Amino acid sequence: MNIMGMGMMELAVVLLVAFLVLGPGRTIDVARRAGRTLGDLRRTFSEVTDAISAEERGRGQGPPSSQSPPPGVPSRPDLPDSDDGAGDDGGTDDGGRASAPGRSGDGRG
Repeated sequence: MNIMGMGMMELAVVLLVAFLVLGPGRTIDVARRAGRTLGDLRRTFSEVTDAISAEERGRGQGPPSSQSPPPGVPSRPDLPDSDDGAGDDGGTDDGGRASAPGRSGDGRG
């Protein structure tokens, strides 16, 4: 276990020195205050994360096209429907040959 770069032995020495400096009565009071502070911090962070989650859920009710995908998820390009390209032969004339702009297909220059 490693807390702020200190191992178990170093942490035990720090707590022992704090006990000797503060005395038994004040050490218990400091431990209570530290416990209350940590509990308050946990509740506060929990409330903040709940509020953020509720806000994100509220945003999810809008139209799906306005939402962007989450980070790391590639977006899929909009593909045209298969009916849009019907009858389009890619710019070729009726013989299947590509026609140059400004030229007629009768062979005259």
